Amino acid sequence: MVDCDAPPLQRPEETFPADRAPSVSIDAPVRVRYTPGYFEPGVGPGGDPATLITLRRCPESGCSPFPCEDGDFVPGRAQVLGDELIFFPDENWRPATTYVGLARGRDGDRSFSFCTGSSSDDLPPSLGAIEEVTSDTVEARCDAPDGGYRVGVFFRPATDSGPPGSIEYLLFQTRGAGVNEPILRDRVRNYAGERITMAFVLPPEDAATPICVRVAAVDGVGNLDFSDLNGGEEECLDPVQGNFFYSLCSAAPPRAGSGLRVGLAMMALITLLLVVRRARR
Repeated sequence: MVDCDAPPLQRPEETFPADRAPSVSIDAPVRVRYTPGYFEPGVGPGGDPATLITLRRCPESGCSPFPCEDGDFVPGRAQVLGDELIFFPDENWRPATTYVGLARGRDGDRSFSFCTGSSSDDLPPSLGAIEEVTSDTVEARCDAPDGGYRVGVFFRPATDSGPPGSIEYLLFQTRGAGVNEPILRDRVRNYAGERITMAFVLPPEDAATPICVRVAAVDGVGNLDFSDLNGGEEECLDPVQGNFFYSLCSAAPPRAGSGLRVGLAMMALITLLLVVRRARR
């Protein structure tokens, strides 16, 4: 029997921009990610979005490593999309200005601050190819009661005209047993280093056929770029045999018309981030 931890506390877990982030784009909204299911009707505590987040503008000009304790409240609107609360200020952030925020939750709050740069972010991040995909067996654990195969995906960090800490990577499984449309398997924010690592665990029954994966990089204002591989869109492997790669033509061929469905499904999974991009205009 796997001894699993208690359910996580219901509260804000992460903010975009990151706490104390510098050079934030003046047109970037604030995104607060809550515990999974926080806003699910009848399940999570939810709450009025307008009461869950507060932003204030520090009175001093310029950027300071020490957030202010007072300041003018920033008017705006808040919107819930999935597990995220997104705050759109009525006007763009002022250049070279420090802002402080407070996101509230049932089991705890999260305070944060950031300092703006001087420009907006109109260009998407630049993401290269997936460099390596690996597969290793795992024993039973909370996220894999029957064990399975840990699929690791490795690639170099994306570059962007906005702050690096606002880039987020979304890892999709695009093909495999029981996969009729792309499944979001992992998401991580950008971090300093030569390679980004993403991973997910496949249960044994889902590892019976080759799988394919693809990564999207999304910046703080919703611009995005997808990983490419030798002109293709996916990288595939047999999770049981491990580091054994399949070309797209070797993997199980999609049904007629599924290419369009794959594209539409993947775009649907990142609707939250595209809405961010549309709403700021």
